[in-house]
Amino acid sequence: MSTAVIVGIIATGLVILVTTAVIMQTVEKNLKEKRRVHAALLARARSFQYMLSGFPDGFLNRDLQILVCKCLVQVYEQLSQHEPKNPDHTTRLQATKQQIQQLANKSSSTNQRVTLTDTQQIQEVQKLLNTLFNFIAKLIENRNLTVKEGKVYAGLIRRLMVQSSVDALAVARGQALQEGKDRLAIHYLQMAIDKMNKENSDDYFSRAIAKYTELINELNTHALEKEQRADEEKQKLAQKWEDMDQSSDTWKKKALYD
Repeated sequence: MSTAVIVGIIATGLVILVTTAVIMQTVEKNLKEKRRVHAALLARARSFQYMLSGFPDGFLNRDLQILVCKCLVQVYEQLSQHEPKNPDHTTRLQATKQQIQQLANKSSSTNQRVTLTDTQQIQEVQKLLNTLFNFIAKLIENRNLTVKEGKVYAGLIRRLMVQSSVDALAVARGQALQEGKDRLAIHYLQMAIDKMNKENSDDYFSRAIAKYTELINELNTHALEKEQRADEEKQKLAQKWEDMDQSSDTWKKKALYD
C-alpha cells in the first residue's frame, strides 16, 4: 500500500472522527436545551397553577383567572409539543380549557378588596404577579390576546401590584406604631399614597388615598402633641437642674463666708 493511500485513509478517519464529535456535541447541546426549556415550562405551569389555587380567595377576579388559564393553555400546548407521548399534558390542557368556559359563564362582578397581612406571602404574590405581567406580551405575540385586551389585563395586574405594596407598607406602619414611631408611620402612609396616585387615573384608589391622608393628619397631630409634651418635660428637667445648680452655688457661697 502506497504512502498516499495510507495518508488518505488516516485523513478520512480523522474527518469521520471530527464529524462524529461535532454531531455528538450538537446532539448533546440540543438535548440540554430541550431539557432546560422543558423544566422552564413545568416551572411556569406550576406558577400559574399556584395563581389559581394559592392566592387568597377572591384576590384574583374572574377576568384575571381567565387570563391565568389562557397562560396555562399556552404552556400545556408547548409541553405537548415537547412530550407528545405524555398524556398528562393533553389532559390538563383540556381541563384548563373547560375551566375557562366555566369562568366565562360566571358573573363578572368586582371582587371585594382582599388585604394581605403576611410579608412573605406579599413577596410571593408580587413575584407571581410580575410573572403574569411579563407573560401578557407572549400572549399578544401569539395572538392569544389582542393589544387592547393586554392593556386591560396589564392595568388590573398593576393595580394588584400597588395593592400588595400598600399592604406591605401597612404591615411596616403597624410595626412603627407599636414602637411609638409616629413619624415613621407617617412616612409609610405617604409612600402608600404616592404608589396609589401613580395608578389612580380611574379614581380607583381615591377613597383609600383620602383615608390615608386623614390618618396622616391624625398622626401628625398626635406626633406634635407628643413632641410638645417631650419638649415640656425636657424644659422642666433643664429647669430642675438649673435650680439645683443655683442651690449648690448658694450653699458654696454660704460655706465660704462662714
